[in-house]
Amino acid sequence: MENKAVLIQRIKESAAKNKLLVITLVLFGFCSLYNPSFLSRLNINGMMLSTSYMSLLVIGMTFVILTGGIDLSVGATAGLATVVLAYGMNNWMIANDTITLLFSIVFVLVISVAIGLVNGLFVAMLNLPPLVVTLGMTWVVTGIADTIVKGKPIPLPATPLKAFLKFKVFSVIPMMLIISLAALVLFIFVFEKLRYGRRFYTVGSSKYAAYVSGMNIRFVLINAYSIAGLLSGIAGIFIAVNLNAGYPKAANGYELYTIAAAVMGGVALEGGKGKLLNAFYGVLILQILKKLVVFTGLANISGFLEGMIVGTILVLVLFFNSLKSKGNWHE
Repeated sequence: MENKAVLIQRIKESAAKNKLLVITLVLFGFCSLYNPSFLSRLNINGMMLSTSYMSLLVIGMTFVILTGGIDLSVGATAGLATVVLAYGMNNWMIANDTITLLFSIVFVLVISVAIGLVNGLFVAMLNLPPLVVTLGMTWVVTGIADTIVKGKPIPLPATPLKAFLKFKVFSVIPMMLIISLAALVLFIFVFEKLRYGRRFYTVGSSKYAAYVSGMNIRFVLINAYSIAGLLSGIAGIFIAVNLNAGYPKAANGYELYTIAAAVMGGVALEGGKGKLLNAFYGVLILQILKKLVVFTGLANISGFLEGMIVGTILVLVLFFNSLKSKGNWHE
């Protein structure tokens, strides 16, 4: 009996430490039992694909939020990345198709990093509000993408990149998801084990303390936004391959979902607190909630119910986090 009590206590402690994982599993189990179609190959594959690029976006957003900032331009940057990749593959010819593909990918990533770099420079060097800077950048980037496509999506031709990213390991797991999970593991290591990663926490916790310790705050901020831009570009490549096209609004609204996922995962909007793994769980929870609205028939009531649910959860999470920070709420 004593061993059983110890085991139960350990399970409770483990569940308390991994609340988001437990919530994810419970939601997944509920959806599976409520509607067996939830476990269909088509649905699971769709969830894995969307999780792959949403994970990249939330990693980048976590970098920015940890510094006490926000980046509303990640969705627009990903949308522009889809357009530039598709446009390059259709209109540029450099030596051969392989060189053209490589050049297009590099060009996409350079532009994406440049967008993040500009955001970072305005925030770090001119001390402008991140919300205003990145909102303005969203309009600029979307305008550039719309100008390129002229109202029509650009089809993405068949390329080795397409074949590689659409490949499924064991005929089940998309290569895009494997790449995203590898990136997640890499950046978790960066945040938890490297001094470089801890700098983002330090700047978000107290810029004064960071300054006194001799840290280059501007460098850290510029890095955060540049990394967010880079990962948005990679996510855009994934989205273009998934949609087989380049379209400015391909990632429309994704910035809000990534912010919601990060906050649900416990990444504090004021900066300095949060774990990347929990932000990833936030992505999974949002993906399951999205499907929950469809498979329970709630989508028939209103096509906008998904957004209402996500918004309500986000406000509640912020509310309870506020209570905890003020000492009025105890777990």
